[in-house]
Amino acid sequence: MLLRLCSRKRSFQGALGCRILTATKKCYSKSLPSPRLKILCPQQEYLQARPLITSSFLHKDDNAGSLPSRGPGVSGIAMSRIMLPDDANPGGNIHGGVTLELMSQAGYIATSRHCSAVTHSEDRSALTVGLARVSHINFYEPMYVGNVAELQAAVTYTSPRSMEVTVDVWAENLKSGRKKCTNTGTLWYVALPSDVEALKRGEGLKPLLVPQLEGLSEEEREEGRRRYEAQKASRKSIEASLGLDSVHPLSRPWFPHNLRDIEEHTVPASQTTLNHIVHPSNCTTTGFLTGGTLMKLMDEAAAICAMRHTKEVAVTACIDAIDFHCPVMNGEVLCATARLLFTSGRTMEIEVCVEAEGFMTKRRVTSSAYFTYVSLGEGGHAAVVPPLKLLTEEERERFEEGRRRYEARKKLREKK
Repeated sequence: MLLRLCSRKRSFQGALGCRILTATKKCYSKSLPSPRLKILCPQQEYLQARPLITSSFLHKDDNAGSLPSRGPGVSGIAMSRIMLPDDANPGGNIHGGVTLELMSQAGYIATSRHCSAVTHSEDRSALTVGLARVSHINFYEPMYVGNVAELQAAVTYTSPRSMEVTVDVWAENLKSGRKKCTNTGTLWYVALPSDVEALKRGEGLKPLLVPQLEGLSEEEREEGRRRYEAQKASRKSIEASLGLDSVHPLSRPWFPHNLRDIEEHTVPASQTTLNHIVHPSNCTTTGFLTGGTLMKLMDEAAAICAMRHTKEVAVTACIDAIDFHCPVMNGEVLCATARLLFTSGRTMEIEVCVEAEGFMTKRRVTSSAYFTYVSLGEGGHAAVVPPLKLLTEEERERFEEGRRRYEARKKLREKK
């Protein structure tokens, strides 16, 4: 009886999938918007991918060659997903980590499509793409449960061994039909050999050559080159300051013998550490942890740190940059530590560092970033943040560094 029910369920899902695919094909052949489909299982998450509405994104160059160039539209992707209660934070907004995970998925698909050119001369299964750096992500507007998140991503620049992806996120209110831009971001990916055993042996994974992007003007190419050099210099300076071969100081939090002795609104009072075991569901098909899962964990640690300081619901305002220093494998343990560095009248800057360790690998720093949070008061408006009490000279130095970054972000917003 059980086998009969399972077979009926599979046949129903197959029929539903065929009907959805047929309806989608019909609407694209007529260049009309997709018809509304009645969802029979509200608890199930639906992820819809479709080409962008331009002919260039539907064109694919099949010229032979070991590393052929690709046009700017070949890798373009648009996808959408409805936001469910599981995606919300305690304040009712969509968790910033969920948005980061979706942006990472869009970037992964775009860069994988771009690198698919190597199928002419190599085995595609021996290659995977990995998130190396998030240059900047802005959070403009909140997203709510019931909204449809629409993401558009495309490769906008390539260096010999890296790819820049621009991602835009829109929230659609299905009742009113209105859309608003909630997020924009720039992500950098590299192509890697999918050799998990080499990483277990302690061997590094050198990025592979990627197909070069064609169709850019000289001005666009020069602008992309400047962005590439800027993120490369920033990444090197951060890696040098972290000392990746040693344990990061954030992983050794200070606690007094009596927790009640911690003074409120100090750095130790809000410092947060989260541990997470990497499961197969957190990984790509090649066994490496996805960048979206790691960003979500970092955002959760930063959110707890912010809420501990303010005693209010806090949301992500922006992320300066996230650097991914080395891959993480299935089965390893992640340790994300967040501490407060700087507070202004209504914002908080939080540093997050993540380490990984496993049975076959040594403990190492995998990623680091600066998150900016705002506290929400009554009516969902930004609330006043309690001033940070500084106890040591190191905390004062880091506070001044955070102030300089805050002033730089403020000037950048004024220019726009």
